[in-house]
Amino acid sequence: MVNDLTRGACPASDVKCLVIDEAHKALGNHAYCQVVRELSNYTTQFRILALSATPGSDTKSVQQVVLNLLISRIELRSEDSPDIQPYSHERQLEKFVVPLGDELEVVQKSYIQVLETFAGRLIQNNVLSRREIPNLTKYQIILSRDQFRKNPPSNIMGAQMGAVEGDFALCISLYHGYELLLQMGTRSLFFYLRSIMDGSKGMNRARNELGRNANFTDLYQRLEAIFSCGSGSDVKKPFIYSHPKLKKLEEVVIQHFKNWNKQGPGSSSSSSEDTRIMIFSSFRESVQEIAEMLNQHHPVVRVMTFVGHSSTSKGVKGFTQKEQLEVVKRFREGGYNTLVSTCVGEEGLDIGEVDLIVCFDAQKSPIRLVQRMGRTGRKRQGRIAVILSKGREERTYNQSQCNKRSVYKAILGSHTDLRLHQQSPRMVPDGIDPVVHKMFITQGAYDVRDAPRDRRSSAAHRRSSVFFGAEDSMKEDWLLTNAEYETWDRAYRLKESDGTTDVILPKTHFDLFRDSDAIIEPVPENVRTLSLSEWSLWQNRPFPTDSVDHSHRCRNFIAVMELIEQMRLEEVSATKAGSLCHH
Repeated sequence: MVNDLTRGACPASDVKCLVIDEAHKALGNHAYCQVVRELSNYTTQFRILALSATPGSDTKSVQQVVLNLLISRIELRSEDSPDIQPYSHERQLEKFVVPLGDELEVVQKSYIQVLETFAGRLIQNNVLSRREIPNLTKYQIILSRDQFRKNPPSNIMGAQMGAVEGDFALCISLYHGYELLLQMGTRSLFFYLRSIMDGSKGMNRARNELGRNANFTDLYQRLEAIFSCGSGSDVKKPFIYSHPKLKKLEEVVIQHFKNWNKQGPGSSSSSSEDTRIMIFSSFRESVQEIAEMLNQHHPVVRVMTFVGHSSTSKGVKGFTQKEQLEVVKRFREGGYNTLVSTCVGEEGLDIGEVDLIVCFDAQKSPIRLVQRMGRTGRKRQGRIAVILSKGREERTYNQSQCNKRSVYKAILGSHTDLRLHQQSPRMVPDGIDPVVHKMFITQGAYDVRDAPRDRRSSAAHRRSSVFFGAEDSMKEDWLLTNAEYETWDRAYRLKESDGTTDVILPKTHFDLFRDSDAIIEPVPENVRTLSLSEWSLWQNRPFPTDSVDHSHRCRNFIAVMELIEQMRLEEVSATKAGSLCHH
């Protein structure tokens, strides 16, 4: 749209209302912001309707969206709003907090020893805040590195600057691995560390530093012995639960299918094919691990992964757009009943109705959780299960919920925390004062028979209604069916034995406007005059359509043909009745 506005293909002065979905994306130089700026260069006589399930992760983000989209009024609705409740379905949110367990705590202690070695060097150089090593986060280290670059200490100069930069980069990578360990488990940690040690990430300095650390080498060898596949062995290893959350996830999924089979809504014979589950995880390695675990329960659980476009050199291959659409299509149609997805499945795609959402990790931004929750509770009651590790991940989740409440409080307040756009010109002409009317929307019951037929289902309805009871198979090339061909061949097809050399259409005659000078031409013997009523078999009812519907002229013609056929039948009946009376 930006290009069309710039070229003049879309006249900006004619745009009166711009509707923006997922409005929380209107930050920085996003396309939404460019469109609004381009429209503002030409005119102020337009309105913007911005819609979003998640206005922003914090008050600052909401303020940017308000300014970028020229928002002058905000309406906020939640599930508890009285005008929303009649049109929404209940969504049950359950939180499961899982302790790390003894095995994971042993690995955690070993990994913390590695962190103490490299983070301790930064603390000694006074470039990293002195606090407990396990409580540090990747984000805090990035902020400390930015501060170091702006104001480097006077005691660090020359080659030592490069060494400190290297330690910062190494600590950022190690703390990312620490988050993987706590949230996803030892398997995700091992695959991440292996990508560093085998050189696929290109971190040569980090690989050399870690290779010289005895604590890291010992930990890496232990993980390698557990998760590395032995070459030449055809024996399939049993699945290893690398995090206690995996067992809780498995329990939640299996229990859902069991309960659904027992008491599925609407039918006593509900099966696992009637319900859908969607599982979200932020890391691709974890997506693959979850899918592998759930594949053990096939065919009750038919699982498929769903990831974004990008591919890593030795990691999980990304999905092309065509592959993504195919996965979504099969998930909606029931080919799979469980979809394990990264953040690419959170918004934008028409995933379909989902009965259970499982969040396998916690995000600081409340936007992510709300977008995930929006996948369920659309047509019937839904359920959301959030599985968290005890400790840091649980605190992250609680903080995100606190941020969400503070954003809603700022929006619902007197707007003292938000600066709204105050220069919206009047759009309605002077002298006209519209009055707002409150109306209630009645939501009708969905009937699949009234839904538009797609290309597959339309094939079953291509036959004309004359042969509706015939049991012959339909032809995919839109030719006549066997029954239709036999009727045409018997009653309408011109054969050599008929002796017909030509066909003509009868000329139109109007009794009220008869031309006295008109010459009535004689019809040759071997020429057949066609009649509209003769073909009414295929003309007095609409045929099934595909992609394009019938025009008004077509429907008017059909109505006329129905009338002609009815009048013809009445004339035949009257003639027969008169003949009987004469006899």
